[in-house]
Amino acid sequence: MFRGGPQPINPLARPLRNEDACNLRFKPVPPEVDEDWLELIRCGGAGEVADTKEEQLARYATEAEKSPEANPDLTEFMLSKPDVIVTCSMDYLIKTWDVNDSYRSLQVFEGHLNFVNVVVPCRGDNLLSCSDDYTCRLWKLGDTGSPGELLMTYWIHGFPIKSVCELPGQRAACGGQDKIVRIFSLVTGHTLHRITDHGVCGPEDSYFQKQGCGAIWSVLHLRGNIIVSGSEDATVRVWDIDTGKALGSAQIGHLGWGEEIGATGLGWKLSERFGAVWKLCHLGKDGNQFASCSYDRTICIWDASDLENVRVIRSWKAAENGVLNVSLVGKCHIASCGSDKEVKIWNFETGELVHKTQMRGIASAVAMIDEHVIAIAGGDATLRIYDWSKGKDLTGKHGFYAHDMTLRSVAKLRHSDQAQSNWTTCPIMYQSCKWPECEADSIVALEQMRRVMKNSLDFQF
Repeated sequence: MFRGGPQPINPLARPLRNEDACNLRFKPVPPEVDEDWLELIRCGGAGEVADTKEEQLARYATEAEKSPEANPDLTEFMLSKPDVIVTCSMDYLIKTWDVNDSYRSLQVFEGHLNFVNVVVPCRGDNLLSCSDDYTCRLWKLGDTGSPGELLMTYWIHGFPIKSVCELPGQRAACGGQDKIVRIFSLVTGHTLHRITDHGVCGPEDSYFQKQGCGAIWSVLHLRGNIIVSGSEDATVRVWDIDTGKALGSAQIGHLGWGEEIGATGLGWKLSERFGAVWKLCHLGKDGNQFASCSYDRTICIWDASDLENVRVIRSWKAAENGVLNVSLVGKCHIASCGSDKEVKIWNFETGELVHKTQMRGIASAVAMIDEHVIAIAGGDATLRIYDWSKGKDLTGKHGFYAHDMTLRSVAKLRHSDQAQSNWTTCPIMYQSCKWPECEADSIVALEQMRRVMKNSLDFQF
């Protein structure tokens, strides 16, 4: 939804900071030769006048007519066979696997200092990850057998980061247990927008926020400049990434366990009447539909064609316990991972169960390989390549051990996406968050990690 860019919060000339004014040796750079500030102006982060709708659209333009950057939910991207599978784990590692060579190990990416929760492809030849170590990290894909190269570490805040997604204009969105959705620049690390609504206001007179809820478990780039977030406050919310503003109102689709919650859960709204939203996924509908899953055991299909009125068009009970993840695995099929240790394939057009398989541990995520083959990230540290149309494992019974601990996420990557024609060339720096606030958050994250490391070093059996 393009309506023109936001009013820049930074002026045409770099403002003088207090610490610079007190420094007798400081010499301001003339505006006409301040190259960094001129670049910020060129990228929309400073100036006097907001971009018009046409100027805003031009920032999203790519050489390729159909780009996975601007619309990752296009059918040709979602349903295509990958060349590489990417996994991350509670063992702090990220690994890549060759789909075309019997899932041979390609690279290991080491650097996170806690559980790695999500990893996604970024601009074709990079990976973007988030972790309980308070960071998001950008990695460079390399040659087989070479160590994974860390390009940038983004210290977000002193709380675990549970979800991340790539955005147009060399940006990303992340969310976690500090209840804030952040839009940040992959180029500078600057936080562009801090969206605090999940932790501040919500339905039932902000009942969930008053109870301490609001952690964000999933962020999804829907299309263009639109993302969707899912939270433990039971809401799904839609955001404009250029302004950091909400579109429409917070929506609830997951309606709790009802009386089945049992005597100990009766009377608690966030179990009996509503359900925390765990994951969101694309449905290959050009960003006009998406799916969500919840602690309340259900899957919801949402219509997002009208961003001011996103609504549930279908929902059904999908497990005997919480549904932890949901993923597109076919033209009209999604896979769900349940706390009941079952992975199920559903026709999301009808809600019909097509197939199910039992896991040895609780599966964390599923990625599509081709029309009937999926990769399952297992709670038993395995990566299971499974043909659900035949009920057959393709890499040995129960798959193979991919990590030393539980897998947290699995994603797919295509070599064809690396073409530069798929990606914007100029960063987009629309922002509502100034540097001191961004810097303060990063300092909190670094100080928190220092305390964790000190406690680890001081620990004695």
